[in-house]
Amino acid sequence: MPLKTFAQVQQFIDQVLTQNSEIDGVSAAPHGSFWTALSYQEFTTGNVPGVSPATPILIVGDSKNSNIIQALLGVGPLFGPNGAIGQMPGNGPPFFTQDQIQQIADWIDAGCPQ
Repeated sequence: MPLKTFAQVQQFIDQVLTQNSEIDGVSAAPHGSFWTALSYQEFTTGNVPGVSPATPILIVGDSKNSNIIQALLGVGPLFGPNGAIGQMPGNGPPFFTQDQIQQIADWIDAGCPQ
């Protein structure tokens, strides 16, 4: 089912992490469930809380260059195998599946419908 709203994205991320915690004890990203406390505006235009240097969460309409997608895939200068942060969630595996990541990417590419 495509993610059509920000509330669905928030719920989906929580659901995946909850399912993964049942598999291997992974309950959340090391910086906490930041997406649940952010407004739509903060999520789509803000930075990942507690990460330095400032790291935008996403780029509306551009999932490929969005940090949340790179983090979940474990690619790019910050999140790749040699990156300073590495693949998220940081206490994984298990990690998000390609299909789960694609659902979030599709929402970003659709312009992050509210």
